[in-house]
Amino acid sequence: MRESRKLSRLGVIAALGVLFVLALAVVPPAAASGVSPAKLTKAGWDCIVVFGALHCAPPGGLARVLSGTAETMTFLVFGTTTEAPFLGTELIIRADLFHGQPCPQDPPSMEYTYLFPLIGLDYYACHHYDSSF
Repeated sequence: MRESRKLSRLGVIAALGVLFVLALAVVPPAAASGVSPAKLTKAGWDCIVVFGALHCAPPGGLARVLSGTAETMTFLVFGTTTEAPFLGTELIIRADLFHGQPCPQDPPSMEYTYLFPLIGLDYYACHHYDSSF
C-alpha cells in the first residue's frame, strides 16, 4: 500500500512538472502580445483584478479555482484595463499538491506565494513576470 502511494505521489509530481512546462510553452510572451483582456472576455474567459493586475482564466477556470476543484491553473496576467499590456503568466497549484517547488521566474522572492492568507485561496502561485510592482 505504501509503495502505491509513493508511486501515486511521484505520478502527481511528474504530471505537475509536465503541466508547468506546457504552460510556459503554450503562452510565451510574444504569442500573448496580440491578446487582450477584452478579447479573452469576449471568448468566454473570466478576468479579475488581483493586487493591481488583471488575471484571466480560461472558460470555467475561475469557478474551478474558487471551488477548490482545480489542481492547477495558468492565468494570463495584464495591467488593470481591458486593453492593458500583457505582463506574463501565473501558475497556481492547489496546496495539497504543492511540495515546495522553487519558482525562479518570480522576482524578488523566487518562491511560490501562498495565497490563502492574502486572498483566501488554498493555492500556491508562481508568477512568470516581476510581481513586485
